[in-house]
Amino acid sequence: MSADTPTYIYGLTFADTSLPEGLTGLGPSGKVWKIAHQDLVAIVSDVPVDRPLGKRKDLMAHESVVDTIAAEATILPMRFGAVVKEDGVLTELLQPHHDRFAGMLEQLDGSMQYTLRARYDLDAVLPDIIQGDQNIRALHERVRGLSEEAAHFDRIQLGELISKALEARRQSDAAQLLADLEPIAVTGKLLEPEQPDEVVNAAFLVERSRQQEFEDAVDEVGGRFPMIRLKLLGPLAPYDFVPQE
Repeated sequence: MSADTPTYIYGLTFADTSLPEGLTGLGPSGKVWKIAHQDLVAIVSDVPVDRPLGKRKDLMAHESVVDTIAAEATILPMRFGAVVKEDGVLTELLQPHHDRFAGMLEQLDGSMQYTLRARYDLDAVLPDIIQGDQNIRALHERVRGLSEEAAHFDRIQLGELISKALEARRQSDAAQLLADLEPIAVTGKLLEPEQPDEVVNAAFLVERSRQQEFEDAVDEVGGRFPMIRLKLLGPLAPYDFVPQE
C-alpha cells in the first residue's frame, strides 16, 4: 500500500496484543493488521474503493472486529467510519496523541463492556398492575361493563392511572436491577431508552476476571423478575466508557 491509500481504523490497543484468528475487515481484501507506534498499535484494514461506507455489512464488520478483540484484550474503539490515509495513521493519530491514548487504554485495561436491555412483558405486567391496585381494579371493572361511548372519560382516567403505576414500577425495578449488578462492575451507566416498554438500558464496565460472575448475576436477577425480559450483550468493546478528554 502507498502512503496515501485510504485506511480504515477500528481502534487502538497495546503493541503486544495479538490479533485473534479469523478477523475479517470491511475492505475488499478482508485483511486486518496493525500499525505500530511505540507501545501502541492501530487496528486497520483497507476500505472499499468503489462505493462509500455506510452499508449494514460495513457496520457489522466494524463491530465484529472490535468486539472480537475486546473479548481477549483491551481496545479503545474508534467510531464507525474512521478513515485516513495510511501515513496519517501515524502522523495524524498515533504520534501526536500517543500520551492521551495510552492514558485512556490504561484506564480501561483489564475491563470490557456489557450492555443490559430490560423490557417488560406487558401481557404479564399490565394485569398484575390492575389487580394490585384497588382503585385501578375497580375502575377497570366498571369500564368493562359500559359501552365505549359511556366509558370514554373513565377509559382515559384508567389509562392515566395505569401509565402512572407502570412508570412507578419501572423506576423501582430499574433501581433494583442496577443496585444488584453495579457492585460486580467497575461502573455502570444508564443509556437512552430504545423502546417505550424498556425498564432499563444500561452499560456496565466489568473486569475481565469477573466476567462469569457478572453473567451469573444477570441470570440470577432475571429469575427474580419474571415479568422482565433481559437481554445481555457482551463482552463488548467499552464503547460507552471511553474516557473524555
